[in-house]
Amino acid sequence: MAVVQGETARGGVAALWGDARAVGGLLVCALSFVAGYVIRYRFVEPEAMGAACERGNPWWCPVRTGFIMFTEWGGFGWLALLVAVIAVAVLARGGVKAARWIALCAMITAGLGMILYNNTMSVPAAILALICLIRAR
Repeated sequence: MAVVQGETARGGVAALWGDARAVGGLLVCALSFVAGYVIRYRFVEPEAMGAACERGNPWWCPVRTGFIMFTEWGGFGWLALLVAVIAVAVLARGGVKAARWIALCAMITAGLGMILYNNTMSVPAAILALICLIRAR
């Protein structure tokens, strides 16, 4: 295994570790997608939930309404993109560990956004965060 400027050459241990972090980021994104699926189909879309809010106004109706407004404005997508850009900026300044954690937060937010009506910004955010996870060695 050859060492080139402090990093192992292609196929080395460092490359595999970077790939493992990227796969971990994808798994985190997938788990948040599943959580978003549950939220969408158990809390947001059921007609019974909307009817309950129209009839009696339970305690969770303002939360549900705020959540719906947040998704209508593209909140998850824009938030995921903002967090991914912050991760790239932190990585560019040399904060590798912080960039990894921020990129994972971007993956979580992007995973939620992909199922909660915010694909337009969530998918590029996930790609950017994934690139950040791969580069953060």
